[in-house]
Amino acid sequence: MGTAAGVGISGEIDPLAAARQAARDALQRCGSERADWGLVFITSAHRPHFAAMLAGIQKTLGTDFIAGCSAAGVLTGSEEIEGRPGAVVLAVRSDRLRAETLYAPIGDDDPRAAAREVGRQVQGRPGGLLVLLPDPLAARPDHLLHEIGRAAPGHEAVGAAASGDPALRSTFQFYGRNVASRALSGLHLSGDLRRAIGVTQGCQPLGPLARITAGDGNVILEIDSRPALEVLRSRLPGPWASSIEKLAGHLFVGLPPDPSQETIAEGEYLVRQLIGVDAARGALVVAATVREGEPIHFVLREAHAARQDLKDMLRPFGPKAAAGEYRFGLYFNCAARGASLYGMPGIDTAYISSALGDLPIAGFFGNAEIAPLRGENRLFTHTGVLALIGDGRDV
Repeated sequence: MGTAAGVGISGEIDPLAAARQAARDALQRCGSERADWGLVFITSAHRPHFAAMLAGIQKTLGTDFIAGCSAAGVLTGSEEIEGRPGAVVLAVRSDRLRAETLYAPIGDDDPRAAAREVGRQVQGRPGGLLVLLPDPLAARPDHLLHEIGRAAPGHEAVGAAASGDPALRSTFQFYGRNVASRALSGLHLSGDLRRAIGVTQGCQPLGPLARITAGDGNVILEIDSRPALEVLRSRLPGPWASSIEKLAGHLFVGLPPDPSQETIAEGEYLVRQLIGVDAARGALVVAATVREGEPIHFVLREAHAARQDLKDMLRPFGPKAAAGEYRFGLYFNCAARGASLYGMPGIDTAYISSALGDLPIAGFFGNAEIAPLRGENRLFTHTGVLALIGDGRDV
C-alpha cells in the first residue's frame, strides 16, 4: 500500500460543517476509505466547538488517532486562512509509516515533568520524528525543548507553539477528541521514514556580523568595544536611528544556536526580541541570555527578504517533490508572517505550491517554530519551518 495522504481546508462559519468538510476532503484526496491517523489545526474563532469538531473529524476519518492545536490561522500548500474561522485536516494511510499521538500536561511552568512524560511515551523507539505542539503560555518553549532533548535523546523535532486569539490569553491542544490547555500534544512518526526539513528566515541582517564585548545577563553593554546602542544606531537608516521605538515588532537581534560559536553561518541565527534600550548606559535589553565574545546580528523583519529566503529554501526540494520522493508535508509559519508581514494573504503558500506542486501540506500560524539545527532541536521565531515526509518506497 505504501503511504497516501490528503489535506482538506474549510472556511465554513458553521463549526461542524467546517470539520466535516475539511475531513471529508482530506480523506477523498487521500484516496482511502479511512485514515490511520490525522493532524488537525483549528482557528480560535471555533473555540466553543473544538471538542465537537474533533469528534466529527474522528468519525469522518475513521480513526481515534488525532493530534493538533488551536491556531491564529491555518494553511495548506496552496491556501491560507487568517483572521476568520478556519480548519485544516491532514489524513494519512500507511503501512510503512507509524504515528503515535503524544500528550503531556505542562502544569505550573514545569517543563521537566512534561518532557519526562514525552520521553516515557517514546521510550524504546529511538529515532523517528517528533511533531511538537506545546502551549507557549504554560512554559517557555525553549526550556521545554531543552528538557525534551534530555528526556528523549536522538529524536529530531518539528512543530510550533500553539496560537489563537491573543485576547484570550490561552491556547489549546488536541488529543483525540480531547481539548486541553497548558499542555503539549503531537505525534511520534517512525517506521520506514524519510524526511527533509527546511527553515526560512523572515528577517534580514543589518550590516556585517558583530560581536558582544560586554554583557550582563540579558543586557548587551558593548558591541565591538563600543556602546551597544551606538552600534545599533549606526546600522539604521537616518530617520530610524533617533526613533528606535517606532521599529518595535520589526527590529530584533540574531544570535547563534550555540553561544560558544565563534561565528554564525548564513541564515543560521535565532531571532530574539529586542525588549528595550538603556540610554543612560548605551545598552540593549534582549529576550535571551548573552555572553561576552558571542557573535550577533541586528536583523529587521522585512517582506522582500522573507520572500527571497523562502524561494531559496524551497529550491532544492522542488525536483524531489516532482519526482514523488515525498508523500506529504507540514509547514509551521510564524503568526508574524502572512498578511501582517506581506500586506496580503497567501504569499508563502503561493511560493510553496509553485515549488512543490500539489503535494499535500498542512500547517498553521504559530507563536514560535521548532526545527533541528546543528544537532539540536531549536526554537525559532519569525520563521517558517517546512518538513517533507517520505516513506522509503522506490521512486
